[in-house]
Amino acid sequence: MSQHRAFTGGEAVVRANGATVGQVINDLEANYPGLGSALRAGSSAGIGGEIHAEPEYLKVASDTEIYFLAPVVGG
Repeated sequence: MSQHRAFTGGEAVVRANGATVGQVINDLEANYPGLGSALRAGSSAGIGGEIHAEPEYLKVASDTEIYFLAPVVGG
């Protein structure tokens, strides 16, 4: 999702720490200012083949891959 790459210097894949998706987002915010706010603004998360609309409190392991999906708007 290219709009989030603006916060990561163009990187598509970054690493972050946390026991929940919310903690991962906090870590991303600390390392990439503005990214946490952008992710919390309606993004969903793909984890283990499932899409989660409100992933903030989902527990994750240290090797979990999380794919953040921007909200889709329009008709």
